[in-house]
Amino acid sequence: MKNYKPFFEKFFNNQLTSEEFEKFLSEIEKIIKKVFRTSFYAQIEEFFQKLCGTEYLRELAYELLLRFLTNRDYLLSLNYINEKYIFSCAKNFILQHLSSGFKSVKKEISFANLESQESLEEEKINLEESLPQYVVDYLETHRIYHIIRILKERLTSKELETLCWYIYKQIYQEEFQLNVDRNVIYKRWERLRPKLREILREDLDEEITSSKLFELIRSEICEKLSYILK
Repeated sequence: MKNYKPFFEKFFNNQLTSEEFEKFLSEIEKIIKKVFRTSFYAQIEEFFQKLCGTEYLRELAYELLLRFLTNRDYLLSLNYINEKYIFSCAKNFILQHLSSGFKSVKKEISFANLESQESLEEEKINLEESLPQYVVDYLETHRIYHIIRILKERLTSKELETLCWYIYKQIYQEEFQLNVDRNVIYKRWERLRPKLREILREDLDEEITSSKLFELIRSEICEKLSYILK
């Protein structure tokens, strides 16, 4: 049976190439898929897919990988890490999600707090010292795309337009053209703020770089909306 400990050792010691990391992540995805197939009813996997989107296996794999990082010392103390061990960890991980109702304690961040120039600077990521930068970037970007998907799902088209107007105005000091009276826009923003706070409290990780979040919202939502509105 394959011994995964060398992969973990290289990962923890910043020795995996980007190609090796992708292969490692893909193998974890396959193990998670096997867990769903052999340990749960099909409806459970469908539920995760509906909740996390089509990339649910990738999202679960990188989240499980982060959990492994918090147990780095224990994993390195093991003589052998086989698929059965990762399978067991993945199964417990899924059960924890199910039993907790997918609730986790995260730092509450006000959307207004993201306006300052300080927040636009690159924030220090706790994992920077233990992970290669390409892994940090990968995990962070994946998390941001998850947030963007949630925004698209939970905000109406008018709310997305208002969000873009706010980001262009407050962050980039640019105009986002809307054929709406200014007073109406401000009223929309006041109604939108509580909803955004709720979404960000649930889904925004404190390790997310604000500038990257705004840039991806701009490219993935606002620029497409701007094209449609022209």
